[in-house]
Amino acid sequence: MTPERWQHVKALLESALERDPRERNAFLNHACAGDTALRTEVEALLDSHEHADGFMETPAYAVM
Repeated sequence: MTPERWQHVKALLESALERDPRERNAFLNHACAGDTALRTEVEALLDSHEHADGFMETPAYAVM
């Protein structure tokens, strides 16, 4: 991935995160304009972000 492409992916990710989750699909439809590879990258990062929420908020001793 080129640095320019990565900057574009990051910008779309940030924009998507600013939106209500129910609006993200429509936003990505428009923003990715048929570029399925771009959309896949952004969706993967969104998924990772959603699963990472709270990961470091629970102390390790509380999990044990």
